[in-house]
Amino acid sequence: MIGLVGISFKTAELKIREQFSFSDEEIIEFSEFLKNDYEHKELVVLSTCNRTEIYFYSLKVNDNEAFNTILNALFKFKNYTKHLKQYFYFKSSIQVAEHLFKVTSGIDSLVIGEDQIIGQVKSAFNYAQEIKSAETILTRLFTKSFEAGKKVRSETKINQGSGSVSSAAVDLCHKNYRDLQNRSILLVGAGETGQLVLTSLSKHKIKSLYIANRTFSNAQELAERFNGKALNLDEIETYLEKSDIIIIATNSKKHIISKEIAEKVNSRKKLYIDLSVPRNIDEKVSEIENAELFAVDDLNKIVNSTTQKRIDAISDAMVIINSVTADYMDWLIMRGLSPIFSKIKKNFQEINEKELEGFLKANSIENKKEIIDYGKHITDKYARLFIKNLREIVKNGEKKEYIESINKLFELQ
Repeated sequence: MIGLVGISFKTAELKIREQFSFSDEEIIEFSEFLKNDYEHKELVVLSTCNRTEIYFYSLKVNDNEAFNTILNALFKFKNYTKHLKQYFYFKSSIQVAEHLFKVTSGIDSLVIGEDQIIGQVKSAFNYAQEIKSAETILTRLFTKSFEAGKKVRSETKINQGSGSVSSAAVDLCHKNYRDLQNRSILLVGAGETGQLVLTSLSKHKIKSLYIANRTFSNAQELAERFNGKALNLDEIETYLEKSDIIIIATNSKKHIISKEIAEKVNSRKKLYIDLSVPRNIDEKVSEIENAELFAVDDLNKIVNSTTQKRIDAISDAMVIINSVTADYMDWLIMRGLSPIFSKIKKNFQEINEKELEGFLKANSIENKKEIIDYGKHITDKYARLFIKNLREIVKNGEKKEYIESINKLFELQ
C-alpha cells in the first residue's frame, strides 16, 4: 500500500507541529529505523514550517498496521504519544495521490496557489532519492505530483496575482518600476517577512540591494544569499538617498523613517513600503511630493482582491488533479496486479494441458492439433475475461481483500 501520515497548519498549531519537524540527519535515522520492518519499502519525508508529511510504500495489506509502524517510529524519534493522534491525518491509496497533488499544486497551502511548496516537495523527494529511500512506487508518485503542479499553474489562475503581503510588496515594486532590476532597493529587517520579500525579489535579479538589520550578522547572512550589501541600522539614512524603493519589515515599536528624514532624501521619486505592525514609517511621509507610501492594510487589499480568483480556480485545478490521480492509480493497480495476472494465465494453461493430456490418452483422435489449439483458445479467452473483471473489481485499489481471495481461490500464493 501507499500511505501518508501527516500533520499540518490545518490540524495543529505551531507548538505542536514543531515537535515533528525533521532535519536531513533525522530523516536518515528515521528511514534506517523503518527499514528494520522488512515490509516497509520506501519513504519520503516532507518537513516545512507548515507541515510534516511522511509518504511511504509498504507491503502490509492492513492500513492500520502500516500506520502504526510509522507512529511507532515517531514515538522513538519525536516523542509521539497517543494523545497527539488527534492532530494527525492518515491516508492510503488514492487519497495519498490526490492529497500530494493538491499540495504541489498549492491548493492545500496556507496561501492558495503559492509557488514555494513545489520547490520544497522537490527538495524532499530529491533527498529521499539521494539516501535511497525512494524507489519505483514513490518515484512515480512524486514525478506525477510535479506534473500535476505544473499543469495546474500553467492551465489555471491558481497562482495569479499576489498571494501574500510580501509578494504583493514586490508586485507593487514592479508595477511602479518596470525596469526593477536596475533600481536600488533598501530593505530594513532580516526576519521572516523580510526574507520572503527577498525571495520574491530574487526573481528580478536586483543589481543594487541593501539589507539593514539590528543584528548585523543576520543582515550579512541575507546579503550573501541574495547578492546584496549588509548595513547597520545607523547607516540607513545614508543609503536612503541612493535608494528608489524602501521596504521596512521590523518589530520596532517606533518609527524608523520619519517625515523629516524622508524630506532630506527627496531628490527623486521614492516608493516606501511599510510591512511592519506597528508602523515603522511615519504615515506623514505620504504628504511629501515624489514619495508614495503603502502600509500593511494597503497590501492586504491587494492580496484579498486576488484570493477569490485563486479560490475560483480550485475547481479547474481539481479537474487536472483528478485526471493525473487516475493515471497514477491505473499504473499502480496494473503494477500490483501483473504478478497475479501472470499466475492466472499460468494456472489456466497448466489445467488445460493436464486435462488435454488425459483426454487425448483416453480417446483415439486423429486431428489432435485442432483439439490442442481449441483448448488453448478457450483457456486464453477465459483468462482474459477473468483478468478484465478482476481489474474492474479492484479499481482504484479500494478492494484489496478481493486480491487475497483470488490468490486463495486459485491457489496462487
